[in-house]
Amino acid sequence: MGIPKITPIESQLVNSNKIEDLPGPYCMSFGFDIRPLAQSIDRVGLVNCPLLIENKNAGLTVIVGYRRIHALKTLGWDRIPCGVLSESEVSPLECLLLNLYDNLATRKLNEVEKGMVLNRLHSQVPGKEMLEVYMPLLELPSNEPTLLFFIKLEQELDTDIKEYLVQKKISLQTAKMLLKMESDERSHVFNFMSNLKFNINQQKQFIDNIIDLAAIENKPAHELLNEPSLKVILVNKQLNNPQKAKATLKLLRGRRFPSLVKAEKAFKKKVSSMNLPKSASIHVPPYFEEPHYRLEVLFREGKELRETINRLSLTEDLDELGDPWEKDV
Repeated sequence: MGIPKITPIESQLVNSNKIEDLPGPYCMSFGFDIRPLAQSIDRVGLVNCPLLIENKNAGLTVIVGYRRIHALKTLGWDRIPCGVLSESEVSPLECLLLNLYDNLATRKLNEVEKGMVLNRLHSQVPGKEMLEVYMPLLELPSNEPTLLFFIKLEQELDTDIKEYLVQKKISLQTAKMLLKMESDERSHVFNFMSNLKFNINQQKQFIDNIIDLAAIENKPAHELLNEPSLKVILVNKQLNNPQKAKATLKLLRGRRFPSLVKAEKAFKKKVSSMNLPKSASIHVPPYFEEPHYRLEVLFREGKELRETINRLSLTEDLDELGDPWEKDV
């Protein structure tokens, strides 16, 4: 369907209390700060009038300009100039498209708003058109998994999770991981994660470990998160949030990979006992999955490098370093 063409409508003054306060079925705004817009209107006035539709019960629903109306009500305007259409003049799909193109002309939609757009359109627009027209319009990959993800994001995520996503406190990848959980479990995991203020990388590690442990131990996530070992970390007043986050991830990782963590500790202890030069360090591959370790040497000039190499060649127990899965380290 093409963009609806609405004949210019003369504005009329509408009592603000007659306009529905809720965003309504055509709104595609989420997570916005109304103050800059309110300040702009307060200084220069209302440049573009909102567009409303009058329903059968004489109620007025916003088609275009929800944020403007919200700002005007915040400023205390009792009467707002608006264009008003009747239900016979415009279809629900045309209302959606009017809102969409009005928004795209003035700003970039956030991830939650893109989900709102796709969720509202998908019941009225053929799947092929959704992929070929509206996904590119929203700067999204034109494939069905992405379409279904954004629709699910709008339908299933709680408002507080959406707000974190818009504020970039969680990543889109984290949102995808949370959507794989049942609603109640997702809420417990999100609350725990947001209280400790995990960074983006830590969020993935945390959710991965919780999902794996829940499957391995056949326990729901909320039981894992309520265990005493985690509560001890949470109530420790000597730790700040970043320290609590690291301690939590360390505990979960140790529980998820006990043999690996044991091997890492043993290897680290062995290296520490070898009295290596301070300028030299040995690094292990993640999970000991690669066959080679890495020796790193810091030096300022060749002479210093030679001295370090000579000291390394005389270091005892080098021959004993090896794969911790095959020998004691």
